[in-house]
Amino acid sequence: MSTIALICLGILGLASLLAAVWVFAYRLGFEEGRLTIPLRMLSTIAEHRVGCCDEEPARTVRDLAEHVGLPEAEAWRMIERAEANRQPRTPGLRSA
Repeated sequence: MSTIALICLGILGLASLLAAVWVFAYRLGFEEGRLTIPLRMLSTIAEHRVGCCDEEPARTVRDLAEHVGLPEAEAWRMIERAEANRQPRTPGLRSA
């Protein structure tokens, strides 16, 4: 066999191995009941809990880390963005 054919077979074998590992890990996650949650949705939840519900940021971070499995550093980044985008509340006015 030529060198090019051996290289192509090696690349094809590596790609097949990576695909098999990905499929196995993906299916294993679903068997354990894990689903993916978009970060945008988690960010919206964090903004709501800190901005609208006046919840302590540390509690929101702890809940996101414990219940969703989000790393604490990422949860704190979401809280910082939520506090930066926080609108002042107008007393007496509520949305429908």
